[in-house]
Amino acid sequence: MDDPAFPHSHRFDPRDIEAAVASFLRPRPSPLTPRDVALIEQGKPLRLGCGLMATAWGEGPVVLLAHGWESRRSHWSAFVPALTEAGFTALAIDAPAHGDSPGEISHMPLYARMLLEIGRELGEFRGIVGHSFGAGASAIALARGLPAERGVFIAGPTSIDGLMARWCRANRIPEADIPRFVELVAEAVGESTDFFDLTREAVKITKPGLIVHDRSDDDIPLVDAENLAAVWQSSRLHITEKYGHKRILIARPVVQEVVRFIKD
Repeated sequence: MDDPAFPHSHRFDPRDIEAAVASFLRPRPSPLTPRDVALIEQGKPLRLGCGLMATAWGEGPVVLLAHGWESRRSHWSAFVPALTEAGFTALAIDAPAHGDSPGEISHMPLYARMLLEIGRELGEFRGIVGHSFGAGASAIALARGLPAERGVFIAGPTSIDGLMARWCRANRIPEADIPRFVELVAEAVGESTDFFDLTREAVKITKPGLIVHDRSDDDIPLVDAENLAAVWQSSRLHITEKYGHKRILIARPVVQEVVRFIKD
């Protein structure tokens, strides 16, 4: 399961900032595996009013699952059975330009807007669980009124500015060009550069939250989770030690902690 915070390698001239921005916003497809197909076939397929594809499993209060960058809704294989066994409906969506959902570009503000549209369509959720890129979008949506009783933020960024800088360095974009890159991304997504510090949004969240982050996460540093916990007053921070950025999503103790939080 390949689910980085953002892609680390694309083919473009590092001096071509416009091409770099286009690459940054365009996720690569995540091919379906037999395991993905088997999980999807166990659920009920849905095309939501906003155009995104989703699958629902189980009966009971709905828990919305928002996957990460270059992932897809079938990558919640550890969470779906745990949630359904606990008496919930697990509703996993494919983000814009991911999986079976339409589009060519994706970014957090767009993802958050889609989550808000889903909330308006389906009503109250017991909770929302987001991983990585999906965690950032979930935090924005909660701050802007998503009707969810509680939120879970797994391995998510709060400094998008810092995340973009790391992406630029990984793709050999000259240091002097990074500020211009950030400005162009802000222009493309329709937000000011102030938006790239998600703590400005998270301070508005009043619902209970669980923030889960691994100390050895190489994609998004633990300090992002600590900064989020500092401003999300009704949240608690749960730090793990050995799962990194990707395996945290299938770690049994993490799944158990999240389901327990949603049930309580």
